[in-house]
Amino acid sequence: MTSNQAVPSTWRSSSRLQCTLFFLAAGLGIGAWASSLPLLAAGVGLDKGQLGLVLLCFALGAIVLMMTIGRYIDRVISNETLSLCGGAVFGAIFLAIPFIENPVALGGAVVVAGAAFGTLDVAMNTGASRIEQETGRHLMSSFHAVFSVGNLVGALLVGQLIGYGGGLLACLGIAGLLVLSFSFVSRLIAGRVQHSAVSFGVGRSEPAAGLGAAQRAMILLLGAIGFLAMLAEGGVMDWTAIYMIDVLGRPESHGAYAFAAFAAAMAVGRFAGDGLARRLGHGIIIRAGGLICAVAIAILLFVDHAFLSFASLALCGFGVANMVPAVFASAGRVGGRAAGRAISIVTTMGYTGLLLGPAVLGFLAQATTLVVSFVVILIAFLVIAGMTVPLDRRLKRSRSEH
Repeated sequence: MTSNQAVPSTWRSSSRLQCTLFFLAAGLGIGAWASSLPLLAAGVGLDKGQLGLVLLCFALGAIVLMMTIGRYIDRVISNETLSLCGGAVFGAIFLAIPFIENPVALGGAVVVAGAAFGTLDVAMNTGASRIEQETGRHLMSSFHAVFSVGNLVGALLVGQLIGYGGGLLACLGIAGLLVLSFSFVSRLIAGRVQHSAVSFGVGRSEPAAGLGAAQRAMILLLGAIGFLAMLAEGGVMDWTAIYMIDVLGRPESHGAYAFAAFAAAMAVGRFAGDGLARRLGHGIIIRAGGLICAVAIAILLFVDHAFLSFASLALCGFGVANMVPAVFASAGRVGGRAAGRAISIVTTMGYTGLLLGPAVLGFLAQATTLVVSFVVILIAFLVIAGMTVPLDRRLKRSRSEH
């Protein structure tokens, strides 16, 4: 690893800006895509079941690419090039979707969009991890904070366009152009990054390495934590509003405000995350986040008070904010020269939890009650806190060896 002092400021600033643009592009694209789904369903004439299949197509494309793309980052293609390819295809598919009227063709296009997003996600997180290693600084949370900001920008953009009478073409078209613009501007910055790398010897590629048995064990442990964290995060995001209305008997406006409290606290927590990582370390951040979230969900379950419900969700958003960035950053450090492969494994496991978790919790709520689903979320956070005990020991051992 290159020391922080040995890394030139020109490389640090250019490389960080380039990676930031990729995170912003990915976040904006996902925010616009999610907000445009009602327009898509109405335009193509999809019922809820068909729309669910479209979402499954996106998930399928994303997961398949996340499972395989890491080996190419480490052995064949740079993460910058893969980020550019993923971002460019992601934005281009947005431009094409409004013109597709056949549901089967739409499903194929959405599979490609998911694959492009999966490529971009793994590549940009690998890039963020390598920037951390080259600079010796904790930066992963700030990158994920930019992704959260991108989500909000994408959702607000679509909301404003719809408010002014814009349709699917305007919403996805403008979002796609922005994703493409951010991706290609990052390509211009890439020239500065590569020039600094050649001039100062920063970030030179090394022979690709595989993951040893000890590394793989740690990666799988981190992946399991990521799976539970993203399952619980997705469950809270997708079911909180319904819990507030159906279980606590609050008005519909409270459901919207509850989600806003959770999302806003998560964004704030991520902006504070790098400083916390420097002071506490990733293991403590994950453990403390799990315990904080478990307490927050317990308050939501056992205290029927409007203010405390909002406060508990804000507390949960702050607690969960840096768990996934800490998992990704740890995976990159553990993977070393095989960081791309390591992050690919952890990302795949994590997003599997995010994509499948809310559906599983929904089936559980249908079979029992939504309260039971939130009890499962509480248990998931407690299990995460327990899993960090062996993780912390291994991370400390890994740091001492390096």
